[in-house]
Amino acid sequence: MDETRNIDDYQKSLEDDGGESLHPEFFTPNKVLLLDGVIQSTRYGDAPYHESIVHPALITHPNPKRVAIVGGGEGATLREVLKHSTVEQAVMIEIDEGVVDLSKDFLPEWQDCSSIAHHTHKGSAPWCFDDKRADVRFEDAMAYFIDNFGPYKGDKDDESKFDVVVMDCLDP
Repeated sequence: MDETRNIDDYQKSLEDDGGESLHPEFFTPNKVLLLDGVIQSTRYGDAPYHESIVHPALITHPNPKRVAIVGGGEGATLREVLKHSTVEQAVMIEIDEGVVDLSKDFLPEWQDCSSIAHHTHKGSAPWCFDDKRADVRFEDAMAYFIDNFGPYKGDKDDESKFDVVVMDCLDP
């Protein structure tokens, strides 16, 4: 049996590829964010990871208005939180401002909220960090929670409590 393939076979494979050639995103190189030598995020893993740490909690909560994000410097967790129309405030506590700056320059698709900027919230923005609902703080999250919700802070009113806390950090 002759296994030689000719140019006609190649052309046929291009014409009958099931539509893959119509999706250039399948052929883009992967991007990887490393912190301290540990993979934090990849282009190919962005949606599965960030959607899975945000949406189950926000969907099962009856009315999530205030959400805290611990870590999340590349912006993808914030992006997923802001997709929920009930969210009035998303407080992101990231210890390293440099991660946000680096991600803005090299991973802009992680922080792209342009597809949700049409939401009914006034102040929505194409860049997630400019959304009026985003309150981004560059500080240690453990210290933030102790300082604001520690044992000697007394009872907080319901307005200051978080409905959901999402952990997206290297070290809890």
